Amino acid sequence: MEFFIRVFDTRSLILFILIGILSLLIDSSNLKNQGFTKELKILQIISYFYIVFGIIMFIVIKKY
Repeated sequence: MEFFIRVFDTRSLILFILIGILSLLIDSSNLKNQGFTKELKILQIISYFYIVFGIIMFIVIKKY
């Protein structure tokens, strides 16, 4: 657990969450307009992972 605390700080986790949100907002609309449905699904999965991972790690780091 201390490894994660040393590697991730608050700024990096906020960056993780922002990358996920901005990818969903900006890139997903572009992919949808161009008809790339398979790539859109992959982007959504990765973006949701970034958001969930960032939130979970933020909670873990603040707890310890």
